[in-house]
Amino acid sequence: MQCGISTACFYPQETADALALLCDSGIGVTEVFLNTFHELGPEYVDRIRGILSAAETRVIALHPFSSMLETFFFASEYRNRLEDGLALYRRFFEICRALEIPLMVFHGDYLQTKFPFERHCENYLLLRKTAREYGVELCQENVVRCKCGRPEYIRRMREYTGDDVSFVLDVKQMRRADIPLEDMLKAMSGRIAHLHLSDGAPGNDCVTPGKGDFPFGTLFRALKAERFEGKMMIELYRGGFSTLAELREAAARMERLYAEGGAEPPVSLGKENPA
Repeated sequence: MQCGISTACFYPQETADALALLCDSGIGVTEVFLNTFHELGPEYVDRIRGILSAAETRVIALHPFSSMLETFFFASEYRNRLEDGLALYRRFFEICRALEIPLMVFHGDYLQTKFPFERHCENYLLLRKTAREYGVELCQENVVRCKCGRPEYIRRMREYTGDDVSFVLDVKQMRRADIPLEDMLKAMSGRIAHLHLSDGAPGNDCVTPGKGDFPFGTLFRALKAERFEGKMMIELYRGGFSTLAELREAAARMERLYAEGGAEPPVSLGKENPA
């Protein structure tokens, strides 16, 4: 099991420069967080491809800067917004295909909107089907400001889509929504494709993994029990760590802990019926 580091950790450092830093450090896997429309252009994608071609680092997931627009595009009664959203996201999927990135992260509808649940699920399924045309798996992340941050929404989404959904489990977002780990794991069980790791400590709910009190052992034993085959990714804000070396040490620590957890009696949290 590999644990990588997201380029998002180094924002506002430019995406390509952050990626080059990680590649030069020998990190095995990463997630690329594109930060603006400029980075969708062919020249910039070629720049990223050049950085990756000279390294052994693999990009596991793409995180779009347009997450805050997903309500605007995909939870709107205005048809032209959906068409524009699909066009924009096709460009993200094209980039994934060009850079051989298998996953893309999706946030979805904000908590406060009244857009019908069923309609939003249909739009998610349309977007997921479109992603598959490019060999990409669209993954729903639990986000505190979005409806998907609640286990009950995730269960309903699984039921409505016939389990045609994959999840990014972000432990920072889970903490901020005050959701117990066991509840979120049960809701997502069997459909987790990607992990965003961080830790929480008094005064800072997003610090380097291992520097807080998050129960990574419980998380890893549960994932081992259900044969999780995704990747782990450290995703912090720039104020949550000091140096790249600190992140690399944390990634190695997470890999060791995951391996050690596999030798312990498995903790099965069970799978809730999504209904």
